[in-house]
Amino acid sequence: MKAKKYISIALILAMTAGLLSAGACNRKEIDPNNPSSETSEVPSEQPEEKKGLVDGSVVIDDNFDDGKYAGWGTYSQSGGSFKIGVEDGELVIDIKSLGTVEYACQVYKDGYPLSEQCVYTMEFDIRSDIERTLEWRHQINGGDYHAYYVEKDVQIGPETKHIAADFTMEDASDPAPRLCFNLGAQGGLEGENEHKVYLDNVKLIVKDGSNAIVPEELADPIAIKVNQIGYLTGSDKLFVAPYDENVSEFTVKLADTGEVVYTGTFTGDKLHSYSGDGSQRHGDFSELKEPGTYVISVEGYEDSYPFVIGDNLYSDVYKDTVKMLTLQRCGTKLEKEIAGDFYHRACHMGEATIYGTEETIDVSGGWHDAGDYGRYVVAGAKTIKDLFLVYNENEAAHGDDFGIPESGNGVPDILDEARWELEFFLKMQASNGGVYHKVTCENFPGVVMPQEENEKLVVCPISTTATGDFAAVMAEASVIYKAIDADFANECLEASKKAYDYMVKYAADDVTGFKNPEGINTGEYPDASNKDEFLWAAVELFLATGDNQYLQKAIEIEESGYSLGLGWASMGTYPAYDYLLYMKNGGEGSDRLQLNFMNRLNKLGENDLNVLEKDPYFVSLKDNYYWGSNMGIADNGIFYHMMYTLTGNGVYEYYSDHALDNLFGMNPAGYCYVTGYGTHSPKHPHHRPSQSMGTAMPGMLVGGPDCYLEDPYAKAVLAGKKGGLCYIDNDSSYSTNEITIYWNSPLIYLLSIHQ
Repeated sequence: MKAKKYISIALILAMTAGLLSAGACNRKEIDPNNPSSETSEVPSEQPEEKKGLVDGSVVIDDNFDDGKYAGWGTYSQSGGSFKIGVEDGELVIDIKSLGTVEYACQVYKDGYPLSEQCVYTMEFDIRSDIERTLEWRHQINGGDYHAYYVEKDVQIGPETKHIAADFTMEDASDPAPRLCFNLGAQGGLEGENEHKVYLDNVKLIVKDGSNAIVPEELADPIAIKVNQIGYLTGSDKLFVAPYDENVSEFTVKLADTGEVVYTGTFTGDKLHSYSGDGSQRHGDFSELKEPGTYVISVEGYEDSYPFVIGDNLYSDVYKDTVKMLTLQRCGTKLEKEIAGDFYHRACHMGEATIYGTEETIDVSGGWHDAGDYGRYVVAGAKTIKDLFLVYNENEAAHGDDFGIPESGNGVPDILDEARWELEFFLKMQASNGGVYHKVTCENFPGVVMPQEENEKLVVCPISTTATGDFAAVMAEASVIYKAIDADFANECLEASKKAYDYMVKYAADDVTGFKNPEGINTGEYPDASNKDEFLWAAVELFLATGDNQYLQKAIEIEESGYSLGLGWASMGTYPAYDYLLYMKNGGEGSDRLQLNFMNRLNKLGENDLNVLEKDPYFVSLKDNYYWGSNMGIADNGIFYHMMYTLTGNGVYEYYSDHALDNLFGMNPAGYCYVTGYGTHSPKHPHHRPSQSMGTAMPGMLVGGPDCYLEDPYAKAVLAGKKGGLCYIDNDSSYSTNEITIYWNSPLIYLLSIHQ
């Protein structure tokens, strides 16, 4: 059987006929017109093409007569303030302040395609309470936000004006552009100037589609899924293939000559795929141990991508995933000898203003969090902790030769890298012990290198989630760095205690973490509860000091309820594991806390195992592939290895190892999700340095499938997809193809096991 297509002709034609309309659904605030946003570049993954659209086809047809405005969204910045609604069959834009730029008040429409070389007619009716000008445009929904067509300085007033214009789409076909009405400051008007604008009868019609280039269907994911980086000589070697009762054998062939070196028989069960790609099964060729480069061959299907069998296969990718953190460093010059094409002068060196004050402080350093250049404490804490796990558990992964600035200094590079973030963390602690949540500009940057983001830096308010995370990693740092730099270790411990004291005073008053204050539109990292962060802080301080007050607080929080997890929001598995490992190794503490922690982890592990044994791709997500699902898969790999360490149950080790197989290609979409590795890996990540340079920075784990389709591009091309097929390699798809430091860090841990 064949897997379904990524994008269908039926979808494109239905959207062209105006039958489908999708609204904006973005996790992060975006500016869809200006390079301060969280969308991205020109659509870069293009399908095959065909010519021709039917003249007269209606692409957009919105008259608001039903009282609704589905598919329409708003964006405001730079002092703009307005709201929208429908009155008497018109879309009413109620403007309170025009702001200082034309896109400060923007109304937009998503959910339609534009085809190259198609001639369109755009028309609408519009009026305003006052005489003013506006700008309307069809534009790319990301990157430089360049216009496919724009009309500036359009004069409107109290009398309804019918606007009509013909234009030809000269750019490459775009399945997810944006229609924008910029109603901010322009034509001499700005600031507070209350009035209303009325929009109606918005239409986009194909005038001449004879030369239109319409996207054809994208290729199927490859049917036979393998670990594209390869299999260690002595490891289990499995692949995934469609279930076919008429085919019982597979062969393994040398990739260069086609010589068959192994013949195997399918013996596994038929496994249900939760991603809508049919029943699957595993093939097992673990007996093949001869080093070489191979492909899998199954009758009726294209051969698999090539893969290697050998020793030390993961050394390079391990180093690159660590070095990715180096290349994300802020506040320092990256030399070409280290960063290659991604070298740059020092960025973000100016002092940052504490939100709501005139005070400025130095918060240079740390890691850029993701595809943008913000720095976030809760995200950095998860990353640091994963590096500490590597250091504590996998001595073979302690290399000092990863090619980072500190390589060769006698300290494991993973600790040098963690310290870069810890030094930044210390600058983020206020005098009262609380920790500022993040430092960013007010809005996301455009597609620029980090040194080219020159907007004002803002230190956002203290949050208890950031403070609890800070206390936890600083406490552990005080133990880890004691033999390396005692003064630094003592500084970390004192900072941890101050942060903990802040939590004791204020955690109950600020239980839900952080919300963006007015005017800040960058990543929020909100949280439903700070109990897991507080628990983590208490456990780590107990382990660092032996002080019983921290143990008693840990018992109190644990018994009041908290969230297990290894992500930036739910951190409760970290303290549970560290405490259980401490007790297993002969530590003295509370037996009751030990029992409670173990019971919780056992229940979570058993639930996962019940799903894992039925899933062909070794994941417990079923069809719930959420934003950053690859982090979830990698985090689960860590969790299963933790459970193996605590219980000795080899089933957990089996699934921990196969988490790497999934991330390296044994997944529904058939991608090796690490940039620069495997035959079929992301080429167009949502990552500003990669977009700026036109090439993907190596060693980055992309977010992966997101079945909620939380960006306009994903909505346009992945509609109807399920589970692990909801991925597109396009830099406009920030919900599937962005990167983060804390998606890389669990992969670093999994790779460290095999060094």
